[in-house]
Amino acid sequence: MNPVPPSPDRPAAARIAGDLGAALVTAGLCYGLSCLIVAPSSLDPEQPTFGTQWQWMSEAPFELRGQFPHRFLGPLLAHYLGFGGDRWVPFVRGLTVLLLATVFFFARRRGAKPMDALLVTLALALTAPIQMYKQHWVGYVDPLCYLLFFWAWMAAGRPVLFWGLFLANLLTHELAAFLLPWAWFVRREANGSVRTDVIGAGLALGLYGAFYLWVKAVAAEQRYHARYFFDNPMFPGGTFVIITLALVHLVVAFGPILAVLAWHQHTRPRDRERMHLWLVGGGVLAIFCIAWDWSRHANLIALPLVVASLQFLAAGHRLVYAGIVALGVGLMAWIPPWSSSAWPTSAMANVLFETRAAVANPATHQPMGGALSDVLTKWVPAVAPMLVPIIAILAAIWFAGAWFARRRAAPTADPAA
Repeated sequence: MNPVPPSPDRPAAARIAGDLGAALVTAGLCYGLSCLIVAPSSLDPEQPTFGTQWQWMSEAPFELRGQFPHRFLGPLLAHYLGFGGDRWVPFVRGLTVLLLATVFFFARRRGAKPMDALLVTLALALTAPIQMYKQHWVGYVDPLCYLLFFWAWMAAGRPVLFWGLFLANLLTHELAAFLLPWAWFVRREANGSVRTDVIGAGLALGLYGAFYLWVKAVAAEQRYHARYFFDNPMFPGGTFVIITLALVHLVVAFGPILAVLAWHQHTRPRDRERMHLWLVGGGVLAIFCIAWDWSRHANLIALPLVVASLQFLAAGHRLVYAGIVALGVGLMAWIPPWSSSAWPTSAMANVLFETRAAVANPATHQPMGGALSDVLTKWVPAVAPMLVPIIAILAAIWFAGAWFARRRAAPTADPAA
């Protein structure tokens, strides 16, 4: 879907200002509604988390504190905006509102009607990219990663800004590197110059690499560096577990809205926008070869989901979309996946240790990848009573979206025949 052309009787600047204002108001309302369903929590000083570390970094970002001082941008912004230390959690909540505003503005830039942009923003507010950070991943900077991806997408026609935002994302969290193929595709869709992108991507990666090596050389407590992940690979057994848990997370924390992705994949057969799902999904799968956080990184599915939702709404399925969102909220109210236990994924992860299919790293206490044979013979049978129904639900959601796409695509019968 291409952005709408500027109206001849309304200046572009006024239109953009209006969309930005509407985006902020909509984001505030949607976030407030999401808080009525899942109340936000604060950091618990008695239970240190990565969020606690980011908060500590925000007090003095240039001291390169903690186990991942290279994830620098969020604490730096908070520090200089006056939200370091005890104000870190309100800062991250503000980033969450900005993410929702970005989604609304992104939708409007791609030609969506205000009501459709509102529905997509609301859908995101009520699912994992927002709700998962209320009680489970408090203080994490992931919303900054997501909004930078969306802003880079909107800047696809401006290579300097695009690759600058990509560098900013790398400085937020190195996971951005795994979405480089997706970023490259976004630039191709914007008719970007290959030569320019080789230079832009090279500069972004080179500058980040230089910064990372400097941090590694001077930071005393850095633990989650590249060598840690290479020394503790998840592949193959751990990766199988993580992918399985990620699929379960998508079912319980996104719900029936996933049918929109299926619809998008089975309609408009020559639509290159369908590639967003596979490129983002491929990047996430690559992350799962080295990282454990299925209920964080799987939320990157929000990128293709927003595009699929805009296509779905543009096709005239507004009431169906609203119904899907409402159904998902009802199911998540019935079985909440947001608490610190994050059932059922946490229960299934605990079985890993009970069956000795995986062990914890003695230094970080993070799970390490076990042997694939142990995972298949010990873990899978133990979690099958929970896993099989959820995979069946995922298949039903996907086939429902595919059926809806094919039903709408079927030719109307000739009444005269």
